[in-house]
Amino acid sequence: MFKKYRLENLEKGNLIAFGEVFQGMLHPSSIEILTPLKDLGLKLNKKVVLVCLIDDVDSFKDLELLKKCIADEIWMVCHQELAHFRDDLYAEVLVEMVKATDPCGLFFPATSIGCSLAPRIAGRLNLGLCAHVNHLEIEDGKIVMTRPTYGENIIAKLISNTSPVMATLSIGAFSAIYGEKEPKFFEVEMPSDFSWVSKLKVRRFTPAAKQPNRLSTAKVVIAGGRGLRSKENFQKLFELAEVLRAEVGATRPVCYEGWVEEDRMIGISGVTVRPKVYIGLGISGALQHTVGMENSEYIVAVNIDKEAPLVKMAHLGLIGDAPKVLDLLIKRLKK
Repeated sequence: MFKKYRLENLEKGNLIAFGEVFQGMLHPSSIEILTPLKDLGLKLNKKVVLVCLIDDVDSFKDLELLKKCIADEIWMVCHQELAHFRDDLYAEVLVEMVKATDPCGLFFPATSIGCSLAPRIAGRLNLGLCAHVNHLEIEDGKIVMTRPTYGENIIAKLISNTSPVMATLSIGAFSAIYGEKEPKFFEVEMPSDFSWVSKLKVRRFTPAAKQPNRLSTAKVVIAGGRGLRSKENFQKLFELAEVLRAEVGATRPVCYEGWVEEDRMIGISGVTVRPKVYIGLGISGALQHTVGMENSEYIVAVNIDKEAPLVKMAHLGLIGDAPKVLDLLIKRLKK
């Protein structure tokens, strides 16, 4: 289907992004991370390449989505042994690719797979790796990565001393942009002596019973903090979310309290959201949280403290007890 290129014949010196494919579908964050990389590519005069590892082109379900992405080229590595994600084998494929194509940057979405794969590759190639980057820029011809550090109390700017630059990019930190020009597609042929053997054996695959949340792409987000006072009160957010067709988010403390799963954490350590409407109940507005929602189009804050940072940054602030306001909202909206 695609033009085949031997690995050693591919163009060198590009910015490479890992395109995470699971069950034949591309993870949305793979498209999101292309946005800052395209900007870097224009400033550095480098092509942006999205690399996808799949078992079979015919079983790939998001080909039309890839045709609209802003990458300059798509490199597909196809082999039956890539049907399931196996850290060691996936890492070896990308290590060989780095050795053959000498990219100036290698970037991964900070998903579970991306965070598992990137350190393996960095270790194999003795490279530095910057995790959970939420901003990229060029200074004096070098890639500068911004990320939280020291207990998320400061934002650090980092420059890699090794090449290629490696980083995982925070989920939701960048908005997906689509282009008008279709990228070039290549099927990459690995060297004939490349070993497709993995130490990991997949004996059985059972899909997760729970569907992953869509917090990073939700149009309406309802988030709760300690001001809701109990896990039982927090669970009512899901009732309100169902009425408003929203997703539920949370602050770091309530996730650590076990009120809700950590994949719903908004902020530096969690997901970055950009909804049209964000409603925060019982959230004071610590920097660790607001960094992850400050780009929401319309912010509503419910808190008993009118001096709370989130109330001050909100378009609409409701001064009141968050659990009581939540009950009233559910009662009114269900009528």
